[in-house]
Amino acid sequence: MQIVTRSLFTLLILAATASADDLALVRDGRAEAEIVLAKDTTTAEERGARELRDHLREMSGAELAIVREAPEAGRAEVRIAHDAAMGPEEYRLKTDGRLLNISGGRPRGVLYGCYALLDRLGVRWYAKTAKLVPRLATVTLPALDERGVPAFDYRYPFTFEADDPDWAARNRVNGASKRLDASYGGSVLYNPFVHSLEQIVPAEMFEKHPEYFPLVEGKRSSGVVKGGKVYPGSVQRCLSNREVVKLAIAKVREWIRECPEAQICSVSQNDGDGWCGCAECRKLTERYGATSGVIVEFVNQVAEAIEKDHPGLLIDTLAYGDTLAPPKNIAPRRNVRVRLCPISVCHAHPLEFCASKESKAFLEHLKGWDALTDALSVWHYNAGFAHFLMPFPDFAGFSADLRLYRKSGVRGVFFQGAYTAGGGGSDAELRSWVMTRLLWNPDEDADALVTEWMRGVYGAAWEPMRAWFDRVHREAADPARHLYILDAPSNPIFSVDVLAVGDTFFDHAGTLAKGESAAAAVAKARLALRYLKLDRSKNPAAEIGRFLADARRFGIAQVGEGRPLEEWEAEMRARGK
Repeated sequence: MQIVTRSLFTLLILAATASADDLALVRDGRAEAEIVLAKDTTTAEERGARELRDHLREMSGAELAIVREAPEAGRAEVRIAHDAAMGPEEYRLKTDGRLLNISGGRPRGVLYGCYALLDRLGVRWYAKTAKLVPRLATVTLPALDERGVPAFDYRYPFTFEADDPDWAARNRVNGASKRLDASYGGSVLYNPFVHSLEQIVPAEMFEKHPEYFPLVEGKRSSGVVKGGKVYPGSVQRCLSNREVVKLAIAKVREWIRECPEAQICSVSQNDGDGWCGCAECRKLTERYGATSGVIVEFVNQVAEAIEKDHPGLLIDTLAYGDTLAPPKNIAPRRNVRVRLCPISVCHAHPLEFCASKESKAFLEHLKGWDALTDALSVWHYNAGFAHFLMPFPDFAGFSADLRLYRKSGVRGVFFQGAYTAGGGGSDAELRSWVMTRLLWNPDEDADALVTEWMRGVYGAAWEPMRAWFDRVHREAADPARHLYILDAPSNPIFSVDVLAVGDTFFDHAGTLAKGESAAAAVAKARLALRYLKLDRSKNPAAEIGRFLADARRFGIAQVGEGRPLEEWEAEMRARGK
């Protein structure tokens, strides 16, 4: 069920003195304009027209007709049309007398123009079940000539709470898992997404071709052995082997046949170590000064072969773990996109100002890669992966880091948060919405966005909720304290004083929350504090049942990556005994 609310600050903006020259779409509850589609309109552009019509009706009670010919005499015109000179996600809003042109590129520019107009009129989509539509009997527009283009061409908040196609399209997100079909203008599609060496050279090939696999501690290996079981995706491949290069080229061509609509194919390392130590791989490492040089040379060969038949396709690879440091004496080809993964950095502070050695090292790596290519992307982490429900006060960090990424030539950002079924990550809906705004325009005021979201979702309870948010972030701002994605709730940021005052804030918010939706939003946010207290408790048995019931009520299935609620419950109950 959607929440339709009124926002005082939005209404004050829209109630500014209107000029006689303003274009009226609705006047005193009656439609003054029609929406006119071009003859070659796409399904995404038709969706944009419907979204305008439906939201304006919800706003004013008046319905603007959607037509494919000149509007009825005396009516203003909202003309929706493609402009081939504009980029795929670029739009323009331009008034001319009684005409409003919403033009843009394809596949998503025109649709985004429609959403930009609604955003200008005060409409917000804060979460799947929470939106704002101001109530206005008269809807007018001043003289406009506004262009919009995103700061990043790939914008992907990977949280469960952001995984809804309507919400994603309205907030101009284009990640593939959002199920954005052609009617939404599609998405930026990878095939495959990541860690693909295992698909290129499957472990089953080891028996016949051990030379394709890495030489680890003097022996060819198909995977790390733990407890008698081989984990094949945990080691890399011998990337200096010419036959492995040929297998990679053939596999990419197979992926293209299977999914011709993909814009990016990932030829990237497995999720582990196990780099090859054969003489030729060692020679390449020495030549390029880093392990990353080995994989860049490998991927460049694949990209060169694929470019001949598919010049628009990007080949993606990772700078991750042992390959995070940039190489020397080699650069990625123009059709290679390198995805940097700052997995080890501190997330409490902006990268440029953090004193941790991990953040300082990544900052230098980012500078090095920026000097090599203008086609970077970033895989940025936004949760405690062992403790999804733990507070993760990183808003000051990721908002500043986006500006750094833009300055460093980054083209796309993948934000990985609590992505498992049911989600439940700390501040997941708030975080996802603020991310979408900043991914489009990193210069927006993140602090103001947090307040706006809280006013819209928590209503009368927003001030104590903001006080709790600020208290945790104030603790995290201490330059001597750091926050990493595998930290436990014992992190000093979450002091005894913070836990104690947290109950005061949430109790106050609970008394102020009006309506079922606001109360539920407060209760879900409080799970983070309750999780901290349970983790610190020597005997959590008294509270564990109520906590689990509430977590399941919100659909939460895991407390961390690979940690089902049931497993965590067993650990908690065992502690009590």
